[in-house]
Formats: sequence, structure tokens, C-alpha cells
Amino acid sequence: MLTKELRTIDIDELPVSYKPAEIEFKGYDDMKAQIDELTQSLKSYEVTPQNLKQAKYTRAKLNAFRKAINDRKLEITRQAERPIKDFKNKVKTLTAEIDKSSTKIGDEIKVYEEKAKKERHQKNLEHINAMCELAEVDAKQIDYDSRWDNKTFSKNAFENAVDRQIAVLVQQKETYAQNVKVVSQEAEELALPVEHWLEELKIKPLADVLQAMYNYKADLNKIAETQHETKIKEQSELVKQGNKLIDPTTGEVKEKLVAIRLEVEGTNWQMEQLQSFLKDNGITYRGI
Repeated sequence: MLTKELRTIDIDELPVSYKPAEIEFKGYDDMKAQIDELTQSLKSYEVTPQNLKQAKYTRAKLNAFRKAINDRKLEITRQAERPIKDFKNKVKTLTAEIDKSSTKIGDEIKVYEEKAKKERHQKNLEHINAMCELAEVDAKQIDYDSRWDNKTFSKNAFENAVDRQIAVLVQQKETYAQNVKVVSQEAEELALPVEHWLEELKIKPLADVLQAMYNYKADLNKIAETQHETKIKEQSELVKQGNKLIDPTTGEVKEKLVAIRLEVEGTNWQMEQLQSFLKDNGITYRGI
């Protein structure tokens, strides 16, 4: 019904007739000749102290003449443009009324388009969740492109884009799992708690985490060595009295000596290592 009504209006041609504006300047040639003559006569005109008053009067007359011509031009132009202005106002009234109807229909169309867009968005999320579940990756890590919700964005392009992101996430997951294994093994070898370094691995490259582990272990060894040397030095300065070690300056008992009997079996190299350990730690021993 509405389409039929629209067809009854001839939109190809507006029912308007017009004629080009006609302005007849009959006295132009005579006036041009007079002004040319005046201009020619004033070429040799010179202003002097004697004719200054007359010169000002002449200039005023020229300016008044020019203004009269220009004012007449403006008046005629306004008269000539009046039909055009009236025509524009009428067309503006018509188009404004059409715009109201078009906008109303457009707003209602937009409601359905937004609904369809939300439905496409929901279906896209369902597809992403399903594919991520199959790949065993977190769907929240997918960087959602708002263009995927557009009607013009093809389904194949959307699915390919999602597949590419999932492939990257799978690779990252596999790499992280391998890195966790490496860090766990290194922590065990270095006798370090692994939890802290696994947390670091979530935000830092593997090489940085491993280097930090090595540095931390070196610092621990240095501290232990310093503490060991300090302890040995303190032990060497004590004086033995019976089964006690005392501070020779204060007479304070610092340590009690403990004697144990044991029989050790091992290779020559192992015995050398044992002797070095006993010596380094200030432990006296003798054969039995």
C-alpha cells in the first residue's frame, strides 16, 4: 500500500517551471561612455593647495555616484533572487516532512537491526566458547573484534580469525607447560622453593626467571659461606676446657663438645672429601 502511494508521486521531475532571470541594462553603453569620458578627463587632474576644497567635493560626488550604482545593483539582485529563495523554502518544507517519516521508519528498523546484531554476537560467543573448549584454552583470552557482529562480516572470515587466535593460545599454553617443567627441575636441583618462580614465569620470560634463580642461589651460597667463615673464626678463638669451649676474654661457656665413635667406610676420594669437610668445619678427629 505504502509503495503504491509512493509511486503516485513523480519524483524524477518536480512539478516546477522556471525561466532564467532577465535583466535588461538599456542605458549601459551610454553610461559606460560617460564614465569612460569622466575617467579620461580626470587622468591629468592634480590636487593642489588651491583646488583642495574642490577636489574633496569631486571625490564625494564620485563616491556618491558609485554608491547609487551599487545600491541599485543590490536592489535588482534581491528582486531577482526572491523567487529562488521562495522556491528553496518550499522545497525545504517538503524535504523536512519527508525526513520525519524516514527518520521514524529508520528508528524502528534500527531496533530490529540491533536485535539481530546482538543475536549474531551471542552466536559468535557460543562458537568461540565451543572451539576454545575443544582446544582446552580460556575463551576469555580471545580478543573479540567488534566487526564480527556486523552483518557484512562473513562467517568464514570470523571463524578463521578465531582459529588463528586459538592456535596462538594453544602454542603459548604448550610453551608455558614446558617452561614450568624446566623451572621445576632447576628449582629442585638448586634446592629452591618452586612456587615463587612459577609465579614469576607468568609475567616474565623463561630466560629471565632462570637467571634470577641462579642469581638468588648464588646470593644464598655467598651468605652461607660468610656465615660459615664467621662461625669457624669464632670457634677457632675459643679455648677448650674439658668438654667445653669458653671465651678466653670473658670466661663465658660458648659451646659444649660432643664426642661420638663411628666407623666410616668409603673410597679414598670419599675419605679425602670427609677429611676436608671436618677440617673446614673445625671438627677434630682421630683414628680408633
